[in-house]
Amino acid sequence: MKNILLTLTILLPFQWGQSQTLKGQLKYHAGQQIMLTGFNYYKTFELTKTIADSLGNFTLTYPKGYRGMAVLKTQNNSSLIVVLTEPDITIKGTDLKEVDSLHYINGVRNQQYANTAKAYIQQQQVYKAWRYLQPKYKNEEFLKPHKEVSELINKEIKRIEAADDNIIKTLPKNSYLRWFVPMRKLVNDMPATAYSYTERLTKNIEQFRNIDFNHPNFKTSGLFKELIEGHYLLLENMGQSLDSIYTQMNISTDYIIHNLKADNGSLLNTISEKLYKYFEKRSLFKAAAHLSNQMLEKNPHVLKDSIAKTMQKYRNLKAGNIAPDIRLNATKKLSDYKQPVLLVFGASWCPSCKDGIKELLKYYEPWKTKKNVEVVYISIDTDKEEYEKAYQNVPWHMYCNYKGRDTQAAKDYFVNATPTYLLLDKDRKILVHPNSLGHADAWVNYKL
Repeated sequence: MKNILLTLTILLPFQWGQSQTLKGQLKYHAGQQIMLTGFNYYKTFELTKTIADSLGNFTLTYPKGYRGMAVLKTQNNSSLIVVLTEPDITIKGTDLKEVDSLHYINGVRNQQYANTAKAYIQQQQVYKAWRYLQPKYKNEEFLKPHKEVSELINKEIKRIEAADDNIIKTLPKNSYLRWFVPMRKLVNDMPATAYSYTERLTKNIEQFRNIDFNHPNFKTSGLFKELIEGHYLLLENMGQSLDSIYTQMNISTDYIIHNLKADNGSLLNTISEKLYKYFEKRSLFKAAAHLSNQMLEKNPHVLKDSIAKTMQKYRNLKAGNIAPDIRLNATKKLSDYKQPVLLVFGASWCPSCKDGIKELLKYYEPWKTKKNVEVVYISIDTDKEEYEKAYQNVPWHMYCNYKGRDTQAAKDYFVNATPTYLLLDKDRKILVHPNSLGHADAWVNYKL
């Protein structure tokens, strides 16, 4: 029943009932298909579509219940972000790519958004130029004497920073744009903060941790993925130790969970699943483990069965636990190895696994000679011929029962990507989930 309700929430995002219209006259798009795409948190979906007539006129009808941001797309891949908060909007111009040619009738909010976006882009271009010159006048010997120029640069930087806030204040209070523009600005600012303007780190982190993720405007904003992933990318590149980075990530994860858990279980499930996959993709395993443990311990009732099962990986296979025994073949089990083991799950069809074989060949003999480490490689191949071709003459211990992901070992170890590595001690205790063979090598050489 839980999964059925979650599914219905996704499939029925808006009530259609009465409708609203978006009309347009774009002569360079005459005869083309015009599509309006909306947002539902992480998802995009088609609101409506039509064909422009020979003069470029079109009318799009979309549900009255939809209020927020959308993307107007044409057949030749032109696109425009539009604000759907007014009942009937008309756009006139030549081409969506020629933004300066566009003007709006009964579209005050769209004109405000266009003006705000244009002003922000122009200010950021100037800001970037001033920031480039700032250290030059501070550090270059031939520029140091020009203190009046340096003072002017500092003054302009502060003025532009204040101007961004002033632009937002010009938007009507309680309007969708008054909420949306600061969120959009944070999304845009975070990459620049991570790579160029690190003094903004504390401010951007604090801004994120004060967001109300339950706010209904998020649903149709199209910001969710960029905002959340952008924040964790910012933390990942904050220039601190890995332990400090994981601490900050866990604080943010706890904030999201706490912020959402009381009111929005279905959204919390979606965010948890997307964030889990993001952590796994970027090999942020400690962050994935923290998320998994928090959700399984405090919010298991909101998780779909599929993501809950996947998250169990970090509970069952966390460092310090005894790894599940594996029946490797009729006569051999994993527990028969009384030495440190690098357990590998791979497949002949996996490109990363092919590269991994070459790298593993480099490490295998030194590990075995110096640390008595054995490599136990379990292939999830289904084609015997391909398996034998890929792994012929490798020196480590290979096992495959040709059941693919249905092999019991892959299920017990929650293998959802290849290659997957686990380093075990002689008693089968899990030492670490290496994110690469280089990572495994560091552990073998310095911690075994």
